[in-house]
Amino acid sequence: MKNRRPVRSAPLAKIGRASLDRPLPPLYYRVSRTLEQRIRDQHSRVGDRLPSEDDLCREFGASRITIRQAVGRLVEQGLIVRRRGSGSFVSAVKEPRAATPSKFTGALEDLFAEVKAVRTKSAEIVEEVPPAEVRVLLGLGVQETVAVVRRVRTFRDRIFSLSTNYLPRSLGAQLSESELYQYPLLQLLEEKLHVTFRYADQTVEARLADEDVARALDVNFGDPVLFVERLMFAEAARPVEVVRSYYRADVYRYQIRLVRSRKAPFHWRLHDDVR
Repeated sequence: MKNRRPVRSAPLAKIGRASLDRPLPPLYYRVSRTLEQRIRDQHSRVGDRLPSEDDLCREFGASRITIRQAVGRLVEQGLIVRRRGSGSFVSAVKEPRAATPSKFTGALEDLFAEVKAVRTKSAEIVEEVPPAEVRVLLGLGVQETVAVVRRVRTFRDRIFSLSTNYLPRSLGAQLSESELYQYPLLQLLEEKLHVTFRYADQTVEARLADEDVARALDVNFGDPVLFVERLMFAEAARPVEVVRSYYRADVYRYQIRLVRSRKAPFHWRLHDDVR
């Protein structure tokens, strides 16, 4: 497993057509989309001050005019408010939704069926300090590192997903990148490392592709993608793994069946037998 320190992303202005192999939207639009995603992901909260124009110019390799256009777009959306002499501040964010109980449609075997139908195009295993929200989910210390498995996968020879798995280092140390091309990670964890998963909490939401996701999935910057986060639990309700996946909207479809309850006519439930 490789050690890797966080690195600063290349300025958006330096990412040209060759990186995505297709024309990019105007720079102000890409900057605006990136800032918007940060706000909606709650990296910036209501009342937080945006970085100064100079800081944004340096971060994105853009001119003041471009940054003003980008921020102006957020003002029009109601996400940012300008205060003369003080700067720009976050005025609205996406409200977090309360989690509701859910379960796999069927059993864990359904996950095996899903991942066995795809192929791995690229894979790596590195050791990193995880994002704060992942650290909280796994109950880790502030500077504690984890094994990070990143894969780009294909379905019927089309790029399908970008997945990042966060695992304890003890598990990551027993995996090799070559194995990831031969077997699904879920299968390796259960059959090779003898991790028995009991249940998982999963959230699904629509997001906009940032530069890294767009490059990996071969889509345009700002295109809609499906984001799925899964927290996997082993015995004794012990959280073991966080899986974050981005799926191409034109390739992946999420489908469930809701069955009307006989006891409560206005209540619907997930049908357990759907595959």
